[in-house]
Amino acid sequence: MPFFGEIGGATVKNRRPRSHTTLIDLLISGGAIVTMDPGRRVLEDGAIAVDKGRILEVGPTAEIKAKYSADRVIDASRKIAMPGLFDGHSHAGHGLLKSLGMHNELWYKACEDVYSRGSTEEFWEAEALLTATERLRFGVTCSLTFFGGGDSVMRTDDPAYGDRHCEAVRKVGIREYLAVGPRRPPFPRRYASWKQGEMREYEVSFEDQLRVSETLVERWGKEEGRVRVCMMLPTSHPEHKPIKGKALEEERYRAQAVREISRRHGVLFTQDGHTKGTVKFAHEELDILGPDALLSHSTDLTDEEIEICKRTGTRIVHNPSAVASMTARCPVPELLNSGVTVMLGSDASAPDRSFDMFRHMFQCMRYHRRHYRDSRVLPAGKVLE
Repeated sequence: MPFFGEIGGATVKNRRPRSHTTLIDLLISGGAIVTMDPGRRVLEDGAIAVDKGRILEVGPTAEIKAKYSADRVIDASRKIAMPGLFDGHSHAGHGLLKSLGMHNELWYKACEDVYSRGSTEEFWEAEALLTATERLRFGVTCSLTFFGGGDSVMRTDDPAYGDRHCEAVRKVGIREYLAVGPRRPPFPRRYASWKQGEMREYEVSFEDQLRVSETLVERWGKEEGRVRVCMMLPTSHPEHKPIKGKALEEERYRAQAVREISRRHGVLFTQDGHTKGTVKFAHEELDILGPDALLSHSTDLTDEEIEICKRTGTRIVHNPSAVASMTARCPVPELLNSGVTVMLGSDASAPDRSFDMFRHMFQCMRYHRRHYRDSRVLPAGKVLE
């Protein structure tokens, strides 16, 4: 639960509960509480009762103080308290590649070189510590993060890299879903590891990456964990080149192998870079959509594809600040009007973005209002939701 602005007022100790009150760990009182509950209440003088890391109750300050006494009281006067923000799509590694190779071709080459051959376990740990801390300073308390980027360059040749990332995020304390899986074919792919300053190169197959990914899911996919691992699969793009015959058989094999792991372990499934035609292909040819699936970007979707998302319960992540949104439009108002769940994503902090979700909310509103030439499209409360 982030505060925006410095916390004012005194923090006091009050270990003895007043008569007829319940003793709790923390009471935040006197602030403007943006609840985001079904009634969309905004409490001008509100309080939040917290105990053992859980929010017990939110309500007017006078009512909450009559029920609870706390070890620690924070005076939130002239401040806003609200639920933590979600970032539905980003990439690990990007935090240490900011502004590097911002031209698309150079960016993909930078990701390929660094993520598959130029990064150590310490790289992934340091980047995760930096990124999780930056998120927290922006009020982002939950994210979904691909373990790599560029053109789906995943660091899933050895579970040690993912372990170091997850351990670092857990230290910071935010929630994260780390998406692991195979990179884009062809296979095998060239990777390298660094031990004591020496580089060792080796080839990695689809099956190798699948095995490493499932190992990480088994280690970090538990329900009670704040850091969890989910499965990703590179998006198939039949609009670039028809996928048929043996190529289609191979695509189906990879898709079903990844989906079998996600469904068997009950973890989320996600894909990066959907656009016109790819949702229809994923549904009709690969059979991988469903209510546990999140598809990012999703630009220029057809009416048929919007209906597919609605019918399968598939969710969409809109990244209004990403390059993909410059060249095509994610039909967010149309998706919402059809009953499809949509969330916002930063697409990470590189090459030219940030984890400031309010920036992305602002971009989202301007983006779709410009398309419709209508300032009433996507009001602020809906975008915050």
